Amino acid sequence: MTGLLEPLLARLPAESTAVERGRIQRAYEFAARCHEGQVRKSGDPYITHPVAVAEIAIDAGLDCATVCAALLHDVIEDTGCDAAQLRAEFGDEITTLVQSMTELDHRHDQAAIDAADNRVLALKVLDRLHNMRTIQHLDQDKQRLKSKQTLDIIAPLAGHLGLRAIADELESIARGRLTHLLGDTGATYQVLVLGALLLPAAVRASYVDEWLGELDVLGDPRARTRFALRLALGMPALALTLRRPIRHMPADHLLSVLRWILRTDLRTWTPLTVLLGWMIVETARNSLGATIAILITVPPALHAGVTRLRTKLGLDQPAEPT
Repeated sequence: MTGLLEPLLARLPAESTAVERGRIQRAYEFAARCHEGQVRKSGDPYITHPVAVAEIAIDAGLDCATVCAALLHDVIEDTGCDAAQLRAEFGDEITTLVQSMTELDHRHDQAAIDAADNRVLALKVLDRLHNMRTIQHLDQDKQRLKSKQTLDIIAPLAGHLGLRAIADELESIARGRLTHLLGDTGATYQVLVLGALLLPAAVRASYVDEWLGELDVLGDPRARTRFALRLALGMPALALTLRRPIRHMPADHLLSVLRWILRTDLRTWTPLTVLLGWMIVETARNSLGATIAILITVPPALHAGVTRLRTKLGLDQPAEPT
């Protein structure tokens, strides 16, 4: 696979030294030997993956050691190479990066992320980016798991590291993949994801996962739509309930805020109209039929939900905005 090396070296900035180029070439050759005979789910030689990660690392402006670690990032976990052999070939810095990334692959909790070197975190993000670009070759369960994990953990991490363009691409691929996997459930999934933005970030992912499981069980598209709309209408109340213990906000104050919003059509319908517009735009990218279904079913359901809330709170007639 020597044909992969020349394009890789050609991506290096002009100021790269001969020593740096030589190190990267040695890392490529070592990785190619270690991964010889291995193939990816796509059928491509495995070495194409670390090379792609290294190319993304170069384009992101990462240093020579990190580019070498990108080429070598799977040799300890997926080949017969051990840390001692890698250290003898490439020294402590590169070996530590590879070892740390291998350890991070088995832990995605916040404590592990907080303890990791930023270069290791960047490698994790770049590794996931290439895997997401080729995710169609995995089975559907893994696609769903990887996509949700990307939205919940990896894309926010990329943004935190300042890799904004990569974060945007990760989010786009993951959301597109989930919508594709859900088929006619995609529109209702978009409703739930958007509505869940009202919930505290710490619990948002677990609630969306639970709701997604419910959508998978419901076979009738109309039942899915009703389920999603009931959740969407109940989302403000759930958000208030979940936030109350955290902020220690009195229940009567929360109710007064809700009454203030519902007291005028302007305050009530402006955010709901924005929500509906976003749903229509996002859904139209993938399914015209789902978009039409939203236009037919969502506005009446929102109106009915607002009416019920106003009645329950004694606000049958909205006041004029002041």
